[in-house]
Amino acid sequence: MILFLDFDGVLHPDPCIDAMRLFEQAGRLSEVLERFPEVGVVLSTAWRAKREEDELLALLPESLRTRVIGVTPRFDRAATAPARVPYPRHAEIERWLELHDMRDASWWALDDRADLFAPYCENLLLCDASIGFDAEMAERLRSVLSLARARAARDVDFLLV
Repeated sequence: MILFLDFDGVLHPDPCIDAMRLFEQAGRLSEVLERFPEVGVVLSTAWRAKREEDELLALLPESLRTRVIGVTPRFDRAATAPARVPYPRHAEIERWLELHDMRDASWWALDDRADLFAPYCENLLLCDASIGFDAEMAERLRSVLSLARARAARDVDFLLV
């Protein structure tokens, strides 16, 4: 399972005018993910346009940093299916999945910008930008990951029978 992670509006409010609040929700996200060691994190944040991957990793607590398996590529109109051109974050995620031969992987995006995704994207877990990853969103992620885990176990049982 893959979790695509935005920073602004997810790990802290957007805009975040108080530097002391940067990454204030990272601990809550780490707590949820503790129960799901099979989840890898891919950074889909706009911060990747101005910082190298090692700089982005240094901003995260160790518990999240060790889960990061990559960074989405920058939007490339030429490499994007026409239906995804209006939705750059969604296109970047699909491109990452394609490049890593993981098109069939279960994935979700924690983001605060619905306009960057195709309408009705079932993989989008939309955070309130003014709050970020709050307790309600934590419970929603926990539920989604639990259901995905159960589905995967059922699929394995089916294949073994």
